[in-house]
Amino acid sequence: MRHFKQKPVHIKRCPRPKTTAGNGPEKQRRRGFSFPVPSLATLAVIAGTLIISLAALNWDGFSPAIPEKFAFQPEAASPMANYADTGAISFTPVLRTESKVTITESEPELLEITEIPLDLMPNFKWSEYKVQRGDSVYKIAADFGISMDAVITSNNIRNARRLREGETLRIPNMDGIPHIVKRGDSISGISKTYNVPKDVILDVNDIRSDIIKEGETLFIPGARMAPEALKLSLGELFIYPVRKNISSNYGWRQDPFSGEQSFHSGLDLRGNAGTPIKASLDGTVSFVGNSRVYGRYIILSHHNSYQTLYAHLSASSVKEGERVVQGAKIGEMGSTGLSTGPHLHFGVFKNGKAVNPLDLLN
Repeated sequence: MRHFKQKPVHIKRCPRPKTTAGNGPEKQRRRGFSFPVPSLATLAVIAGTLIISLAALNWDGFSPAIPEKFAFQPEAASPMANYADTGAISFTPVLRTESKVTITESEPELLEITEIPLDLMPNFKWSEYKVQRGDSVYKIAADFGISMDAVITSNNIRNARRLREGETLRIPNMDGIPHIVKRGDSISGISKTYNVPKDVILDVNDIRSDIIKEGETLFIPGARMAPEALKLSLGELFIYPVRKNISSNYGWRQDPFSGEQSFHSGLDLRGNAGTPIKASLDGTVSFVGNSRVYGRYIILSHHNSYQTLYAHLSASSVKEGERVVQGAKIGEMGSTGLSTGPHLHFGVFKNGKAVNPLDLLN
């Protein structure tokens, strides 16, 4: 076997670069230090950590813009979270500071109904208030921190614009409305109707069982009147069928034809012949006809057994059985029937009996 003799490898040394004072490699090594440049991913992690830390500290100067699709969307409030201004503690645990409210991280969810500390709720009671000059339902409700619904229903006020000075009102110590128990009522049914927890109703009224009696009055915290009923009490349910220009009011007056005292069961609203007449409220056309006294007339029927009469028309633009909406044209002003000139006789009836339209008109 032949042996090959390996030639030695000669490494040529490169001369060390010459340097000038202050800018050579050796000088640079002595002056500073080196470190690896972080990657973009590392920088992103560092930036994200900084942002989260600043947000957690609630830094006043930090308010990053969050794209809408990533913005926090709160869950729908539990019906137990704020059923009324009853003074009960919040059902969402919070930490209160001098100027901020911060949700605790340990219990971010609403408590279950069974966990509500009902014994911390205030006891329901009435107080009395004597109406002063210049008072209104709105002002009284605002002064006591309750809704107008609470004042109206607690005192069975039919016309909120006719409070009498010196009148004594009952004022509840929490917001809500009373409910008179009817035949077939139950606590569970009342709870569903008003969307108020059953246990709250029982506790506020100091009821120890589900047994309730017909005619008994329960106070339902946080409950509200039906929108139509509230508008009716405030005189905002009906609108004027034509511009307000009253020539004769509701009540006793001297008859313009006989000169004798007679009862005028509506309002006379003066205007020009041909002026459009509007429906005062949503309803159904019950009658379109003619009479010796009212001339051409229209009767509309509305909810809650109300009816409206529009008389002395020159023309009608609706037919019986037709549905009309509030403000829709139903006819034109005229002077048909017993009339002294172009005007509209406007009447309002409840269960077939005439009532003063001024108590209901907005």
